[in-house]
Amino acid sequence: MTYESQSATAEDRDRWREFVADHPAATVFHTWEWLRAVGDAFGYEPASRIVTERGTDDPVGVVPGFSIPGIGGRTVVNPFCEYGFPLLADGVDTVAVLREIGGGPGRLGARILKDAGWTGVSGYNAAGYGAVRTGEAIRLDTDRAFDAVRERSFNGEARRCVRSAVERGVSVRPASVTEYYPLYLATMRRLGSPQFPEDFFVDLAGELGDDLAVFLAEHDGTPIGGILMLDFGDTRMIWSNASREAAWEYHPNYRLYAAAIEDACATGIDVVDFGRSRPGTGVHSFKQQFGGESMPLASFVTPPHRANRASLEGYGRVAGIAERLSPVVTNPVVGPQLKRFIHE
Repeated sequence: MTYESQSATAEDRDRWREFVADHPAATVFHTWEWLRAVGDAFGYEPASRIVTERGTDDPVGVVPGFSIPGIGGRTVVNPFCEYGFPLLADGVDTVAVLREIGGGPGRLGARILKDAGWTGVSGYNAAGYGAVRTGEAIRLDTDRAFDAVRERSFNGEARRCVRSAVERGVSVRPASVTEYYPLYLATMRRLGSPQFPEDFFVDLAGELGDDLAVFLAEHDGTPIGGILMLDFGDTRMIWSNASREAAWEYHPNYRLYAAAIEDACATGIDVVDFGRSRPGTGVHSFKQQFGGESMPLASFVTPPHRANRASLEGYGRVAGIAERLSPVVTNPVVGPQLKRFIHE
């Protein structure tokens, strides 16, 4: 069987949505709504593909992505997320499809497909892709009562910190992205990391509707932390988390993670994905305290000699410098423009 792929356009919206909705491995980052919000906010050239058997019209695969300019050439990737792997129908020759979609990034271009240990996609090596490990995602089963999750999955430190936060009066309430954004921006300034424009959060909330949720942690009526979650099917993605350093003694992040997990248990969400982090970092150690299974994340790149474009090591190396340059890096004009070229 041979395959061909074509650019996904507005006319393909309904069949894209139908294919994604029916695929067991689909994530929120495969949805038409995610792609539209990213495209509207950043003005990237669309590069999502629909795969069909040659000579037919019915999709057997979809591949999300955008063509993003860079100093060394364009990179085709699904940006700002953990997952950008192809969704393929049962029985499809994966290697043949990977070869088909691997062409076309241009003489200096590259295509990056973000995959994980749980997706079932294989054949990257045989199709001529290089690979770069990008961290791990911890995924927690929540298809049980919250009390069972807390007692059997949370470690002692997590239970202690959640209990302390409650005893010290930290409350959690639903909120909007506009309420969350000041906390997010303050966190990005503390880290020296370019920020998303607020319009992106607003657009994303408009596209996803009830599938985007925000919780704020408050102490004495003052917001001290926030968490932004994206739901799709039976999976919740913790996509963004922010807190005020001066309030860490109240454990707002522990309180928020516990609230997100408790809400998932109560609303039919079977899996909470804590998102990407690098083993050995404080963020990864924090997430491990809530239990769950660690899944390796990797980016597969063609042509393989450009695999370094998918590496995230450079971000870690410049973290200290970035913190010192925070006023410039997170400037209201400069920050969102820098973010446009960072496709982690």
